[in-house]
Amino acid sequence: MARSTILFLGLAGAVAIGSAAFTIISSPLLGRRSLLTIVASGIALIIFASTRHIQLLSHRSSKRNAKQQTASNSQHGVGIPQPPMDYNLFVLGSGGHTKEMLMMMDDGFYHFANSHRRYLISSGDSMSENHLEDYEQSLKTLCKSHDSSSGTYDKRIVTRARRVHQPLWSTPFTALLSILDIFPALLVSPDNEVGRKLRYPSRVFSNGPATGFFVALAIHLLKMLYIVPETCMKVIYIESWARISTLSLTGKLLLHTGIADVFVVQHEEVAIRYGVQNAGEIVFNSRRLDDIEPSPVKC
Repeated sequence: MARSTILFLGLAGAVAIGSAAFTIISSPLLGRRSLLTIVASGIALIIFASTRHIQLLSHRSSKRNAKQQTASNSQHGVGIPQPPMDYNLFVLGSGGHTKEMLMMMDDGFYHFANSHRRYLISSGDSMSENHLEDYEQSLKTLCKSHDSSSGTYDKRIVTRARRVHQPLWSTPFTALLSILDIFPALLVSPDNEVGRKLRYPSRVFSNGPATGFFVALAIHLLKMLYIVPETCMKVIYIESWARISTLSLTGKLLLHTGIADVFVVQHEEVAIRYGVQNAGEIVFNSRRLDDIEPSPVKC
């Protein structure tokens, strides 16, 4: 379905619902007709949301296949172009998630000129903040020893989507507060040269914290509404190394909803069980995911 048609359905449904609601309030005698209008408009909005969701999922599927071919070509000497500027977002989490993420990032690479990293941290997670500062200081030292730049970084604090052992019935309330904090973290560009060139993150990395799913959901909603281009904010999910036989709850949600652009695990048993890609123990090796998800597109 054409983009203009999808937008028309969504806008028409929203306008009709608003008009019908106003009519019910101002003229109760016309309530029945207005109620039918609301129902019809609601159906139009459902069609819009469903169509756009399916459209995004189909685009992800086709691009995933294309990138697998690109990765195959790169192994035969076909180089992958790198963007002159880069802006990535990393979702950190309590427990071992942050440590794992920083270990995957700490691969000895030291060319970060014109690169910006944004870290998304849940409220009250002082341990992740401490690990982050240690990593950035270590990276700065490494880059300086090679006469290179470590780039820039900032961090955004968001409401924790779900605490450990938090009852599922209360999760929607904290998740909503978290999403309200996540949108500005995604949409407000860095206050530096990279932010002036790249409005949105090229890639968003997560490895298992609950907040990671809500970040992916927020990105999916922004793309459904055509606020963010599909070429930006590619969600790359790397299941935690600690998950040696089953997926985490975050991993299961992302797998079944299909809203992650790249989904990989670190153990063969998990890959076979769920039919997903095994990237190996990324935590313990020195390679990046450029062969899985190149991102030369400006956002």
